[in-house]
Amino acid sequence: MAPNHSTHPELHIRVAWYYYKAEMTQEEIANRLGINRARVVKILDQCRREGIVSFHVNSPSANCLELEKQVIDRWQLRDAFIVPEIDPPTINKNLGAAAAQYIELNLCKQETLLGFGWGNTVSLTLKYLSLMDHKEVSLITLSGGIMAYLQNTYREETNPLFKFNSRFNIIPSPLLVSSPDTCRSILDEPEVAHIMQMAQLADIAVVGIGPMSANATFTQFGYITPQELELLQKQGSVGDILGQFFDKDGKRLDLDFHNRLIAISLNNLKRMQHVIGIAGGEHKVEAIKGALRGGYIHCLITDEKTALNLMKH
Repeated sequence: MAPNHSTHPELHIRVAWYYYKAEMTQEEIANRLGINRARVVKILDQCRREGIVSFHVNSPSANCLELEKQVIDRWQLRDAFIVPEIDPPTINKNLGAAAAQYIELNLCKQETLLGFGWGNTVSLTLKYLSLMDHKEVSLITLSGGIMAYLQNTYREETNPLFKFNSRFNIIPSPLLVSSPDTCRSILDEPEVAHIMQMAQLADIAVVGIGPMSANATFTQFGYITPQELELLQKQGSVGDILGQFFDKDGKRLDLDFHNRLIAISLNNLKRMQHVIGIAGGEHKVEAIKGALRGGYIHCLITDEKTALNLMKH
């Protein structure tokens, strides 16, 4: 059982987040926080009356504010969004909902170009994202292979891209091609070159951070074999962004494999306007640290437990 966080408004924020965002039952929330169900019901009613809950969970402390400040200072970030502690099986789902909320609240311009990368957490962000009040948002991919990934992940009627009326700019290529020569030829195609150049101008870009794990999306989709994964670990890799692997200091590894990728390079990524990295879970801590040391992201969206691990030496 998690510790009983009894202070107000922190307890109210945790209850609201677990109920409305994590979709936990009132009984599950009561068990997690060590309170009775009647109190959960009372708190939810208070949250609605106090305006903590609307379409978003609104409160300075909703994002574990003090811990966010520590993470921002420790890792020299522009911003961070930290959700209350959540169970490992639902981390990606919750982080996707959190990222969608963060993006919606930070779309300040009438015309916004939103870039998105490859992977499970990013696709969940698109699933939860609502652009009803932001009709001038255009979406652009940061790598090839996006449509193939989403088509394999969702049925057509639940594909997150089908719910938007926004304009799409999709790199028309696979993520990984057969040879460096093929890669160069594709990148030289005017349509691909145009979209790649435009992607670097995105107002907000969203990327996932992959761990060195057989369960990582990149590995599950067969882009690297278990043997190649083991070799990458021996070479010092701790994780990847957009299929590009880096070591614990954030240095991009010199791999022939990278010469076959259709994706925004990590060097170009760090020069973009506002890059949001989404990742959580104990198995991703070293990958997140590497990404932070490399300066590839400007904002981190993660969970409370992961954030606490990021503060350890």
